[in-house]
Order: sequence, then C-alpha cells, then structure tokens
Amino acid sequence: MKRIYRRRSWSTIVSATAIAALLGGCAAGGAPQESGGPSPDAGASSAEIVRMANFGQEGNITPHTYETATGYNLLGLVYDSLLQIDEAGVPQPWLAEEVTTSEDGLTYTMPIRDDAAWHDGEPLTAEDVAFSFTYYQDGPPGRFRTAVSNVESVAVDGETVSVQLLEPGASFELRTLAELPILPEHIWSSIDAPDEAPFDESTSVGSGPYRLVESDPGTSYSFQANPEYFAGAPTVEEIRVIQFANDAGAVAALRSGEIDIITRSVTPEQVPVLNGQQGLSVLEGPEYVTTLLAFDTQRAPFSDVAVRQAINLATDRELLVSDVYLGAAIPGNAGWVHPESPFYDESIETTFDVDAANALLDEAGITDSDGDGVRELDGEALEVELLAVSSNALRMRIAELLAAQYAEIGMRVEVASLDQEAFDQLVWPEYDVAAGRNYDMAVFGWSAPTQADIGQMGALVDSDPTLGNLNITGYRSEEADALAAELRTESDPEARRAVAAELQALIAEELPLITLLYPNGLYGHSSDAYGGWTSITGQGPINKLSFIPADARP
Repeated sequence: MKRIYRRRSWSTIVSATAIAALLGGCAAGGAPQESGGPSPDAGASSAEIVRMANFGQEGNITPHTYETATGYNLLGLVYDSLLQIDEAGVPQPWLAEEVTTSEDGLTYTMPIRDDAAWHDGEPLTAEDVAFSFTYYQDGPPGRFRTAVSNVESVAVDGETVSVQLLEPGASFELRTLAELPILPEHIWSSIDAPDEAPFDESTSVGSGPYRLVESDPGTSYSFQANPEYFAGAPTVEEIRVIQFANDAGAVAALRSGEIDIITRSVTPEQVPVLNGQQGLSVLEGPEYVTTLLAFDTQRAPFSDVAVRQAINLATDRELLVSDVYLGAAIPGNAGWVHPESPFYDESIETTFDVDAANALLDEAGITDSDGDGVRELDGEALEVELLAVSSNALRMRIAELLAAQYAEIGMRVEVASLDQEAFDQLVWPEYDVAAGRNYDMAVFGWSAPTQADIGQMGALVDSDPTLGNLNITGYRSEEADALAAELRTESDPEARRAVAAELQALIAEELPLITLLYPNGLYGHSSDAYGGWTSITGQGPINKLSFIPADARP
C-alpha cells in the first residue's frame, strides 16, 4: 500500500458548508468564526468575568515558572513585551515606540513609551528593559534565556534602549522583542532564584492589562483588570482560570454554565453537541499547533535512521485525521513545516507505504526469525513503549492507532498512559533538554508559536542544548547544526527560504521526529458570556488581544 501526501485545499478536508468558516477563522487572524449550530448572539464586547477551563499543572504563573502553552498566553495578560504580535502574526510597536535596526543587523535601537507603569504604580523605564535582558541571561534554562542568548550587550540612553547582538538574528523581533516579558527591576533584582520564587504580591507585578491576584496551582487563578493600562481599560474585569483534570469535565462545566470558554480544543465529537445547545458554540479554524511522534534518537532502535524511516512509512496520517479528528486536522508534513506557512516546501513527499517500511527493516537486518509477528533486534524482540498524556483523549487515541499500525511492520508497541507531570519528567525533564530524556517514543505536541517562527525549526534539531532548546529527541547532526545556524542568521527572505527548504528536506530524510498532523482549533465557549475573542494567525483566541479595546490593538 502506498500513498503520497501533498498540500491540499480545504475543500478536500472539510465539507463545503464549513469552508467559509474555516478560511475566515483562526488562520487569518481577527474574530474567530463560529463552527455552526444555532445562530448565537454575537456576545457582549465587555464582561464582568470570563471563566476559563484549563488543564494540567501551571505552577506559579511567572516568566520563570509557567508550565504550559496556555500558561504562556496567560503570562501575556500580566506582562508586556517590547513588540506585540498583531492579528496577522506580525510584530508591532508596543512598549517600544519604534525599532531601528543598523545596516549590519547587529544593533536594535528602541525608544520606550513614557506612559507605561507597573501594577504597583512605579513607572516602567528603559532601565527595566535593560535589566530584563541581563536577568534572563543569568537566569535558569528556559524559553526566555534562549531568546536572549544572542544578545551581546544592552545600553540605555535616557529612555532609549540599544541592544547589540553577537550575530544577525533573523527571528530577533519575533522571538525576542515580541516574546520577552519585561520585568520590574525594583522587584526581581532582589530575587536570586526566580524559578523558585513563590506567588505573592510582588512576583505578580507586571505592566500588562491584568494582574494575577489569586494563585492556587492545580486549582485556580484569578486575574484582575488593570484600569490604568496604557492601551486602555481591559474589556473584561476579571478572568478566572479553573484547572480541570480532563476534557470531559471541562465540557460538562461549559454545558452547565460553570465556565465560559475552554482554553484548548474540544474533541471533534463534542462540536455538534456544543453547537446544538443554546448559548454555546465552537470557535473553529486551522492552527499552527503540531502533534508529533518523538523518539529518543540516542536509544536503540531509534538511533538507526532506517528504523525511523520505516516507522514514518508505516504511519497512516490520513487515518489519524479521519478517525481521531473527524477531518478537523491537516495531515503532517514529513519536513515539519505547516502547509499554511510561507516557508512550506511542497516538493517534500510524505508517503504511507507499509510494504516499503517492512522492506527497510528487512534490509537493516531487523527480521522476524521465529514467525511470531514481532521482529528481533540483537536477539531481543522489537518491543517499545509509547507514552501519551492520560488527560488528552485525542493523543491517547492516536497512540492506540499508532500501536496498531506499527504492529504491521513487526514492532510490538505498549501504550503507557501518564499524567502530564510524569510524562514531562520522562520526555522533557525540567523543560531543559540538557537534562536528557528517558523514553522510547512519545505522542507530543508543540504549541502554535513553534510553527509561527521558522527559526524554531532549528531549535528542534540543533545539538547544542542552548540553541536546540526544543530538541527533545536528542538528535545530533553536523549538517542540521549548520543549517540551523544559517536559519538563525540569514535575513534575506529568499535566501532564508532556501535554507528552510534544505532543513525541511533533511528532517524529512533523517526523521528526528515524525509530524503526525496539525489539528484545527476547536474552542468551545459561551457565545452569550463574551464576544470579544480575537484570533492571532494560527494561534487561536486565548491571547492579550481578546481582552484589550479593539481600537488599541496593534
């Protein structure tokens, strides 16, 4: 059996009645589209409270202790960055009034706005900005230390900040200026271990539209509007985030009126149920969220590229999309990049061919010598463990289907269901790839920003833990390292696109990970409670733009 996947139009994925909603929804930015059901009220443009259902363990929501993709989005309610992503995903001036770049691409000069203040009333200054860069550089490993790893120095002249880079950074505006939460120096300068700082009135001080006023990790969080916010008073007075153990509990709470929106996609089976209830609907559209199969590439048998290639050939992505997502997803591209990305290389073929997969394993000498249906490697049965998070029903179902698919090539797969914390400790301990890993295979997912910035593709494969901070597979390749370096520094658009194409081709050949699919966003919400939801391209409606006045959005 052989099948080749290429980029497809939406009409081949979803019904004609859904095309308009999908094309006008989350992928294009702006107001997300309702997926169907009773014609709902557009929803109020302001509200006293919005209650969100969230999942997993967030810990303390600070730049050093948040734990999930939603936690990162919530962080944006409390803190501001120098630039702010607009609805199209393009960085725009925010705390920085403008950005000027030197001809050599090494110096970024930014005057800081004079009307921003911290939640405790202290003014936000250029000194706070400079402090933030150096504080992250000296801090614990993580997203933001990586974001400033290319910074050589920061200088302040009045209320203007100049950042000097070690080398040109093609993603510096998107990955650093638009992501780095600016910190109040008068608070964090006295905190030596930011990743251990407890929640209190000081560690919750930011400059954003909301202040975190209550934190009970694992249970709930409460954010109170900042009426003095420089972009205008927020449209919702209080945001309460309630933690749930699983999707079923969150959907039940939405249907009973206990919450107003779910922060991650509901299952496709739940869409008609929610659309069928008066006052509820589903915000739907394609997103850059990526579901993948990760390996420990330093552990046998996954250290053998032939095994990884065989697994890729044996992966029926169409089946995963149809059976798990009921068509509400796009099959994964072997080269990683989302088909909607301007960097997508449509010449890369993603093939499903079980016969070819079996032939590869035969050639590698991994055969079934005793005829029991399971191949042997070095005299031992080819038996591996596949991890999945128990609270994510979709990924659990994917794991089960993959186990069945890989049985067709003589690999016995045991699915292990783990809670999020246990899963993370095996796959990405302490969220630091330098800490290693302890797993065979895992159904994993990266949030939308990982696809939104093509430079992040290098972080998936670079063998340097500082640069490859997303390399959870332990993949090592001098060629990948070189291409990742070019992708980080090349600023010419056409040249950068060519480098991205080379790295996609290498990923499709070496397969340090297998991109399974890109799920659509399916956000169940109360259409009566609040109607101000605004989507950022490929990233859904849970973001700062959904809670600031429409005329203040960048």
